[in-house]
Amino acid sequence: TSGRLRAVGHQSTLGRTPRNFGLVPDGSLLVACNQATDNVVVFKVDSESGKLAPLGASVAVPVPVCVKFLAAQ
Repeated sequence: TSGRLRAVGHQSTLGRTPRNFGLVPDGSLLVACNQATDNVVVFKVDSESGKLAPLGASVAVPVPVCVKFLAAQ
């Protein structure tokens, strides 16, 4: 109710050397880049608790280092 952030737990990024992460604009998904395992993993964000759940989607990407979301024009 105060708008302050608080820790709700820890979640593995399902890879090694997490380099960057990003939330989709509506806050429903988090995308994590794992640099040493060359993969990007997608998590669902629970809107009530804020906890993350892996969606099983992992994409092989050579040395991923950054996630950016662009607004549709």
